[in-house]
Amino acid sequence: MNLAGNKVRIRNITRADIPLLVKWKNDPEIADLVRGAPINTTFEIESRRYEKGLGEYDTLRLIIESLTGSSIGFISLGSIDKENRKAEVGMLIGEKRMWNQGYGTDALVTLLRHLFLELDFHRVGLEVFEYNVRAKKVYEKIGFSIEGLERQGLYRNGRYYDVILMGILRDEFLGKHRIFT
Repeated sequence: MNLAGNKVRIRNITRADIPLLVKWKNDPEIADLVRGAPINTTFEIESRRYEKGLGEYDTLRLIIESLTGSSIGFISLGSIDKENRKAEVGMLIGEKRMWNQGYGTDALVTLLRHLFLELDFHRVGLEVFEYNVRAKKVYEKIGFSIEGLERQGLYRNGRYYDVILMGILRDEFLGKHRIFT
């Protein structure tokens, strides 16, 4: 997959990306933003995940690059349900110097445009932790709505946090971004 946005390109993960994934996932500040226990991952663990991902049919992992070709993060689609035309998305800008510059917004809009216009998806959902206010604002700006709450569904740093469930439908996205089919 190769998609181009206004600020980013999105492409398939390659074996050469594994050291960056290890670096990003081992950063404690970044680890607090992703689901699952913060882990110290290794090249071997990420290599196995990469190999396993090649055969998965309901998960797609992609790299986000700046237009200059620097890898800056990753975006994934999980729980891909082709019959019901829906999926769950997760995203992370791993290069912190690129935070707050619109790269994540552009990456997600680019992927959603592809899913809704090219692949005829109907719905995309995501989870965001209550303390990740910056991400929640981005998702709302794109057009995601809060659909539910997993009360105290995350245990992190000695306390429980709510997990906010958000989603966007094809018509909502197309209307918000003035895309006509």
